Amino acid sequence: MGGGDAYVIRLVEARDREAVARELRAYLEHIGEVFDGADLDHDIAHWENQYDGLAGALFVVESPVKEIVGTAALRTLAPGVGEIKRMWVRPECQGLGLGRRLLRSCLEEARRRDYTLVRLDTERRMEPALRLYRDAGFTEIADYNGNSRAEVWMELQL
Repeated sequence: MGGGDAYVIRLVEARDREAVARELRAYLEHIGEVFDGADLDHDIAHWENQYDGLAGALFVVESPVKEIVGTAALRTLAPGVGEIKRMWVRPECQGLGLGRRLLRSCLEEARRRDYTLVRLDTERRMEPALRLYRDAGFTEIADYNGNSRAEVWMELQL
């Protein structure tokens, strides 16, 4: 699917609606979870409201052939505190540096929003993601959100 530099990281647009829904479903399938729109996946069920540019932001990865192949979102948890959610790159597109670029976009957006702290959660088996977060300076913290799917909670001071 081309080198990583040929992919574009950008904010979601209205034309991406179906592709984003598809990628968010693929993300859940990848982590072996069933969609729970009423609770754990409320942000997926209502992503257009959750990540509308005001309450939060959703980034997409667009391939050289204009196909959406990944997502990452940032939302406000509290004044000055953001949370990264739904960080996902299709397996066949991993290893191209796209996750690093997505994370960088989220952190740039967090700074633009004047966040001083960014948090996230993940599972221990997501070893490449954990390496990425640690390399970016995230450190492990106690459970901050009660996410029953998560095993690792992290934060980064900006």
